[in-house]
Amino acid sequence: MSTIKEQPSTSNRQASGPVIDYMGDEFARVYERTGTRATAPIAVEALRLLEPIPFYSRILDIGAGTGALSIPAAYGGASVLAVDIAPGMVNLLSDRLAPFPFASARVMNGEDLRLPDDSFDLTFSILGISLFRDWKKGLSEMSRVLRPGGKACIASWKTPPGGGPFMVMAEALRTVFPDIPPPSALEGVLTFSNPAQAIIEMQAAGLTDIRIIEFETIWKGYGGNAYLDGMRELHNYMAPYAMLNEADRRKVDEAILAIIDGYKVDDVVELCSPVLLSIATKSFS
Repeated sequence: MSTIKEQPSTSNRQASGPVIDYMGDEFARVYERTGTRATAPIAVEALRLLEPIPFYSRILDIGAGTGALSIPAAYGGASVLAVDIAPGMVNLLSDRLAPFPFASARVMNGEDLRLPDDSFDLTFSILGISLFRDWKKGLSEMSRVLRPGGKACIASWKTPPGGGPFMVMAEALRTVFPDIPPPSALEGVLTFSNPAQAIIEMQAAGLTDIRIIEFETIWKGYGGNAYLDGMRELHNYMAPYAMLNEADRRKVDEAILAIIDGYKVDDVVELCSPVLLSIATKSFS
């Protein structure tokens, strides 16, 4: 997801700020256009690292978002179940998976998977479980539904707050409001950004043979005002920006333009972000 996947309710109200609906069709549409560019390379790398994936494999994609992993897995011939807590994401992904008879999407909380034990060959979570409120429960559920000997893969940002436009927004807010501390990183994000701690937690969930691979994902887009125009809808879903008045938004927009100028290559913005892929096998005991 999505960088925002599991939310505690269908909307989130900041103090004196607007209601932001992350559950609906509109956010799914906006994220597919703006954020999937960062998550898709991560999903492709995760699938590559687990090759060869037999065509009969049963794959579960937890916190599937707009389908950065589910769609290429379905193209590869696997049987795919994509689950996400947001109905809007599931509606969008159901359309994208419609051509594949052995792929589907369901609304489901990743902390409480309504699925049988030992029922999948591969389980993935691309920037999902690390964002859950109860990420330990999400990790336990991921392991529970995986068959013994099956593979699990969790992708997480190495450096909060994440990649692509989220990274730029965080830097812009620090520039304009240097005296306001940034939001604390979620516990799951901090855990999976620390390889030693991630290994401990995955072992506790019944996973073994753990290896952690670091690589960079690159988000690309146009620079200058074209960047602001393209990202404006997404910015309105970023709570610290959405709650600003118009004057402060203009200041942040100016800071964003200055920041992305440093990432331009021939008028194309390239935002590189380190990602950790934690890959493990479910033990037979």
